[in-house]
Amino acid sequence: MKKTLLTTLFIATILTGCANSPKNTADLVNSWTVSSIDGYTQPVDALPIKPQLTINKNLNATYSGCNTLTGKIRITAQDITTKNLISTQKMCIQNAQATVDGFVKQMLTGPSDFLVNNNTLILSSDNHTVTFKRVVNK
Repeated sequence: MKKTLLTTLFIATILTGCANSPKNTADLVNSWTVSSIDGYTQPVDALPIKPQLTINKNLNATYSGCNTLTGKIRITAQDITTKNLISTQKMCIQNAQATVDGFVKQMLTGPSDFLVNNNTLILSSDNHTVTFKRVVNK
């Protein structure tokens, strides 16, 4: 009984340690275009120019929508936030653009979870998910 309990505690400790290790930030470094919000493509499809999120190797993020967002990404084992996020204050005429910009700003302000899977970046919170596709330079 003691041996089983000690083995269980040991495995739980190892798994907990793995769960709290920082995520790989190198996967984030790229240019991404918004592809969907909460699984829906309609607001993004309505835009004449797809907004982009660019993250450089220093984890500085720039989002180019109707308003430009800029800030320094901070990553912990659990989430992603953007430190000192600043934004231009343009009046966005298109409702779809304002919707997309608002969701991206909310995800960048965080805290949000992130996942990079091949050519897809997913930022998610308890309430929403914004999906990006990697920009392929031609």
